[in-house]
Amino acid sequence: MKKQVGISGVKRVAWVVALTLALLLPAVAYALSVGEAKQKGLVAETGRGYLRAQKGTPEVKRLVNQTNAARKQKYREIAKRLKVGLDVVERDFGKKLGGR
Repeated sequence: MKKQVGISGVKRVAWVVALTLALLLPAVAYALSVGEAKQKGLVAETGRGYLRAQKGTPEVKRLVNQTNAARKQKYREIAKRLKVGLDVVERDFGKKLGGR
């Protein structure tokens, strides 16, 4: 015999969903883009084509880590395709992105 979910079970599920959304939506709504972070002086480009945090907030650190990981993966793909070292690609993009 199947156990039916009563009203209290439905309310509990709705509450969990609402709480989850309440916790997740502000993070999405306030998530910084790289451009916004640069404009606000929170991050800067390095001479090797990566971001450097200028302010140490968790959100900025997360943005820097995610962006740098994605960039490194792309730089590796480019280096492999061009048959050059990763450092060559990093320096080239560092110059293009305005790093010092």
